[in-house]
Amino acid sequence: MKSLKRFKPQPSHDNRRSKLWVKGVNQSNSPWEEKALAVFQPDILVTVQYLSTYRRRFHLQPEQLLMLAVLEDAIICFQDNLTATTPRKQSLFHEAEEWIVDDNKFYLFSFDNICEGLALDPNYVRRGLLRWKEMVLRELARKQARQQLAS
Repeated sequence: MKSLKRFKPQPSHDNRRSKLWVKGVNQSNSPWEEKALAVFQPDILVTVQYLSTYRRRFHLQPEQLLMLAVLEDAIICFQDNLTATTPRKQSLFHEAEEWIVDDNKFYLFSFDNICEGLALDPNYVRRGLLRWKEMVLRELARKQARQQLAS
């Protein structure tokens, strides 16, 4: 029959509980050592916290999902077709730009109503898109000027 060894708990030399929960490490007062030793702490993560990284942070109703799809499509048409050369793509850009700039709230799926339905500030989104358009056009004009000077 094997005899089981009994271990006695050993009190720490300063009778304080370790802030870092690392056994066998002497306590020091320097903050850089605390930060360095904090790396070796166990990472305790509850299952709910782990799974929450894979879940959507906000829940949308089906109507809001439709609104988000309409807004996303308009922004994609606006951004992808800004410098388009074909008439069809230019038409997509102009329709999207007209819809974004229009501040009419009388029809259900207007830009303002969709933004408000998604808890977005329509004026903030509109200003951001127009500022993006001006920046892209300015950069395009610079590139064309450089090409003309180079040739």
